[in-house]
Amino acid sequence: MRAAGELSARTGGRLVRLVDKLVDGTPRPAGPRALVIDLAQIRSFDTDGVEALRRAHGRARSAGVGLCLTRLEGRRALLPHDVDGLLDRLPVVGSKELIPAEKPRRLAVSTA
Repeated sequence: MRAAGELSARTGGRLVRLVDKLVDGTPRPAGPRALVIDLAQIRSFDTDGVEALRRAHGRARSAGVGLCLTRLEGRRALLPHDVDGLLDRLPVVGSKELIPAEKPRRLAVSTA
């Protein structure tokens, strides 16, 4: 899924609700095995936005679904200085490392 705009207290809940819908909406084994959140179009983060990423990761994990972040290159400069370490606790993969096992579903999440 692609996130765009700002990731903040105002918008992070939408991201978490979408992850909930994706991981809870389809029983295994038909449901997704992994979700990738593309952050290339995020213009700004705040502490609550990073916390939303952490909550989304926890929800996916508890449903047996992997979740990782990608295209974070250059985005760390947008982070408040006190939350950069939170992202280090989440799985991050480079866009070149992603090899889809099946045709990915494109979901755009506008946070603007």
